[in-house]
Amino acid sequence: MTKGIEANAETKATAPSAMSPEALLKAAVSGARELEKPATPVPARKPAFALDARLGGLIAGTLAVGLMLGAGATALTVPRGDRSVSAFAEVNAGLEANRLEASRLNTEIERLGKTLAGLRDASEGRRNELKSSNSGVTERLAKLEQILTAKLTGIGERVDQAEREQGARLAALTTQVEKRAASAPAPAPQPVAAPQPVAAAPAPTPVAAPKPEPSQTGSINDAKAKPAPVENWAVRDVYDGTAILEDRRRRLVEVGPGDTVPGVGRVEAVERRGRQWVVVTRQGVITPQSW
Repeated sequence: MTKGIEANAETKATAPSAMSPEALLKAAVSGARELEKPATPVPARKPAFALDARLGGLIAGTLAVGLMLGAGATALTVPRGDRSVSAFAEVNAGLEANRLEASRLNTEIERLGKTLAGLRDASEGRRNELKSSNSGVTERLAKLEQILTAKLTGIGERVDQAEREQGARLAALTTQVEKRAASAPAPAPQPVAAPQPVAAAPAPTPVAAPKPEPSQTGSINDAKAKPAPVENWAVRDVYDGTAILEDRRRRLVEVGPGDTVPGVGRVEAVERRGRQWVVVTRQGVITPQSW
């Protein structure tokens, strides 16, 4: 554009008398400082308006700068100001929205944190309850095992004691039987008498039969009442007229006729009644018992 203005200024410089104000303005902007030649008076034309080149250039430059500044200020203030205000408002709105979203996210995160903390506490409490219940069940099982072990031990001890007592009683009975068998004397053989000659027997004389005496009728009471059984003693075995008795305290006693049973009295006889042996005493009869 500057080159075009300079070219126009050179073209117009050839005819300084015919330069218009626009050409002068262009020349002032381009910085052309040419001296105008004195115009020759033309009688047929009207006198033209003459303007100093320096003053015209200054005025033109001032106007151009003012126009440029005004246009720039208008372009900068009016449209750009509106756009910047709207952009600033949009930025503020975006920032406010982001701030609200961040606040909402923080609130949600706090709520989730509290929920997780509550779940963690609940799970921890449940875990502690399970541990305590498991420990309680384990303790009860241990106590039950101890009780069962103690009972089984006691039962085993009682069984062992009963076996030992039974073995001791059997050994004592065997020993007593062996002692009785060893101490009993062997029966001596009886001598056989020699046969004597039989003399002639006299003739038998007839004997008169005795008259039968009248018998007394009626009920006759038994001379002896039936003895009652003795409950504290029982017959366990009988050999060679000797009976082995046992009391409720598991005590064994050997008795025979004429011996004394503790707490009962003198033994009258050792008899067999039916399929069992009994010991007859003054206070009653001792029979086999199942206890």
